[in-house]
Parts: sequence; C-alpha cells; structure tokens
Amino acid sequence: EQYAIYNTVIQAVEQNSSEYLFVDGPGGTGKTFLYNTILAKVRSHGEIALPVASSGIAALLIIGGRT
Repeated sequence: EQYAIYNTVIQAVEQNSSEYLFVDGPGGTGKTFLYNTILAKVRSHGEIALPVASSGIAALLIIGGRT
C-alpha cells in the first residue's frame, strides 16, 4: 500500500500536477517513513519540497517539517 501511495505522489510531482494528496492511517503504519522517502526522492531531483504538519510534534518527525 505504501508503494502505491509513493508511486501516486511521485507521478503527480513528475507531471507537475496541482493535486492535493492526503495520507491517513493509524499510528505505526509507516506514514512518517513514507513522507520522508517521498521528500528525499523529490529533493534528489533538485525540486523544492516543503512538508507541513498541523502539530509541532508531527513537524519534528518530518525532515524539514513546519507547522
């Protein structure tokens, strides 16, 4: 399931899509790992990625995260 989400997000980025994508799931399902993997891929291509979280704790877990 993570791989499918990863591919959907990367495809949207590569196509310069204006989509809003939302990933939700219970704790411990790998969301933060998925976010950080996507961010690393996007940034490795020289793109700017600004992750935003609604809480300070969540923002601390994401590389470069902001509230």
